[in-house]
Amino acid sequence: MRAKRALLILLGLLVDLGVLAGESDYEDQLLRKVIEAYQIEAFIPQDVSIGGKERLGQALFFDPIMGGPRNTACATCHIRSKGSVDGLPMAVGIGATGVGQQRLKTPQAFVIPRNVLPFFNRGHKDFTAFFWDGRVQLAPNGRFESPLGELLKREEFDSLLAMATVFPLIEPDEMLGRSLRRGGDRDSTYHGDLVDDDVDPDNFLERSLNVYGNLMQRILGSNESPNSAQLKYQKLFRDAYPEVNDYNIAHIGNALSSYITSAFELQPAKWDDYVLGENSALTAKQKQGALIFFGKGRCAVCHSGSQFSDFEYHGLATPQLAVGKHGGYLDYGRAKATGNAAERFLFRTPPLRNVTKTGPWGHNGIFASLEEAISHHFNPIPLLYMAQKKKPREAQLAGRLLNYRSSILAEIYPVDQNDVRLLVEFLKALESSTVMSDKEATPESVPSGMNQFLMQ
Repeated sequence: MRAKRALLILLGLLVDLGVLAGESDYEDQLLRKVIEAYQIEAFIPQDVSIGGKERLGQALFFDPIMGGPRNTACATCHIRSKGSVDGLPMAVGIGATGVGQQRLKTPQAFVIPRNVLPFFNRGHKDFTAFFWDGRVQLAPNGRFESPLGELLKREEFDSLLAMATVFPLIEPDEMLGRSLRRGGDRDSTYHGDLVDDDVDPDNFLERSLNVYGNLMQRILGSNESPNSAQLKYQKLFRDAYPEVNDYNIAHIGNALSSYITSAFELQPAKWDDYVLGENSALTAKQKQGALIFFGKGRCAVCHSGSQFSDFEYHGLATPQLAVGKHGGYLDYGRAKATGNAAERFLFRTPPLRNVTKTGPWGHNGIFASLEEAISHHFNPIPLLYMAQKKKPREAQLAGRLLNYRSSILAEIYPVDQNDVRLLVEFLKALESSTVMSDKEATPESVPSGMNQFLMQ
């Protein structure tokens, strides 16, 4: 640890003094020391394919039948052509139509007050937490922890990702829809047949289990009188699980995670080629940016490992917006998942592979550019000041955010705008395409026949 810290200090001084400018060989020598100190290994993609389970997951991923009002699917917000996100600061859930900017045209639709997280490489074991607040996570003892606790049986799920995939299905504004007394007074926002009349829609545990059971019934129907979509799904389930006769929500989660793992697995990036010894894989600016990233910028303290995330929770003093997950100008972040007040306004470290393609950035999409997001790590005051100038209510609440700002950020060596531009150049070296082509990853149709999310 001491050796790594000494190397960081040395790199910071050398870059700041301009010693590295134009000296490519010397940059390579230092980066090789960085790679050794951090024990960095090149990313190796997993083998991917479309088998029975992936084919079922593919159909479920694109089919709006999964949403209560039948107008929202996983593919609504996770769009391949937009870096597996939707390109919006905050997602637009039930009540809207189309994808991306099209969904903003429906004024009665519900906003989901979090930025969409991408799906790249989500099937890797490195991912020990999902969602901005980590409410689905891997416990130190290997257990899967989630808001539903023991109601979801760990042994039925193939992976942590599989368990995570079934939670958007029970979020009212995201996919489920609302009750009549909670704003589901239109076909486009009503939860439909997924919540029984005798179930309290405000009882999260009871409602969730009820939704899961009714969703299975909607998708598979009965053996006596299934409709055409249900007949197709029955075959897909049999092909995916040939030895299973009784299906439950875990089978949906396992199928979705199998598809996501295959469809969004990334190829190695230029950085991986460099790690393997190909010095020419990076440009001179990318090498300089890498030295800042691993050196004086201290980015690698949190953005570590093969996915460039420690999967821990940190505070950036990011301005809260009028639409907050827990009220106006209020998103408690990690604290809402743990009940620990000390973790207010902390959010999970985002992985950085393909980060250049997944804007806007931040838990609430407040950063319109990577330059802005990076600069805020070093100095949050300008953005907080601008937010306060525009919104008096924000001015009253913003000060407390600084109290939860990560102490790690106080250790950053002074960084200027040229350093920020070099960091962005380095992040471009983390870009790569998916292993699976768009044609192979996208179905020609879905069993319900609702195809508005295909070939995006």
